[in-house]
Amino acid sequence: MLETSRVGMSNKQGDFSILVGAYDSVETSPFEKVIYDELKKQELRAGFSCDTVTTRIKGGILSQLERNTFEGRAGHPDFKENTSSALKEQFKKYKEDQLLSNPGGDYFNLDKDVDVMDYNSDQSKFLVRVGKDFKDVGENFINIIKDIGHGASFKYIDEEGRIQNGKKVGVVGAVVDFFKDIASGITLGKYTPKGENTPGNALEATKHFFKKIFVDAIFKDMVVGIPRSAIHVGENAIFICINLAEIVPDATIGNFKKGQVITTEIFDDAQVFVDFITDVIPMGEAGSRTRAFTFKKGIRGFPVVNNITSPERGIKDENWRYVRNTPLRKTIESMAMLVPVRM
Repeated sequence: MLETSRVGMSNKQGDFSILVGAYDSVETSPFEKVIYDELKKQELRAGFSCDTVTTRIKGGILSQLERNTFEGRAGHPDFKENTSSALKEQFKKYKEDQLLSNPGGDYFNLDKDVDVMDYNSDQSKFLVRVGKDFKDVGENFINIIKDIGHGASFKYIDEEGRIQNGKKVGVVGAVVDFFKDIASGITLGKYTPKGENTPGNALEATKHFFKKIFVDAIFKDMVVGIPRSAIHVGENAIFICINLAEIVPDATIGNFKKGQVITTEIFDDAQVFVDFITDVIPMGEAGSRTRAFTFKKGIRGFPVVNNITSPERGIKDENWRYVRNTPLRKTIESMAMLVPVRM
């Protein structure tokens, strides 16, 4: 008995259907499957052809003008100049933020409320240069005492570009905060440190208890706070040495314009470098930024990724509030976390 097949046409224009009888063996498989398999084999043998820039270059299809545009854009002088200019601006911001955090910058006067950054100050006078060095030594020595106590003050640039005052937490300050947070947790928020809200219900009080005891008191105040304050003390001591070392070149080659420029660059950059090292070591400010995570951002909230995807300004968290988190800062701080700095 023969299997019959029927070719039918639908009412829709151009819509044909083939109805074929089926056999059990592979050789007598449905007609549709045979055609499909054969077309599939031909397609695989022929391979796919995609009209991409890469295939057009390899195939010689891309015109010379298109090749020049594609291959030469990255090497265009304007492109390089814009990239270089952006990096210089980011480094300038980074350097300013670092020099505002501690006394020492030749053009930075942290004891003033106006003209804090005065790039037009006259460095030609001997007493101005050397006097600034001794002044920085004294301020850093005072900061050692303050950082052992309740914390030294510093300057930072806010979102509007204005220079504001900030205050670090000292060793004694961290211990005091520890007991305040413990008291706030134990009382379920009946007592709260200044500026904090009182829990409104039982659920909030329970959350408040665990947050104040385990997050704020134990982790922030003891695990992070006290070591970070100790880092600030050591940092100030190193800055005193840098300030003292700067006196000699300021008193000698500083009498010449070129010598002033060289001295300022070397010693300001040295302070920025030391500040970078103390930032990225464990419990430093940069470490807190790169290791911070949040569940609200999903996968973008993971450590390192969270910092990289954060905006330059606008975050109220104290880890980001006092710095301009430019791509340059994100990069060097993230790299320092992935490749730990050995002291």
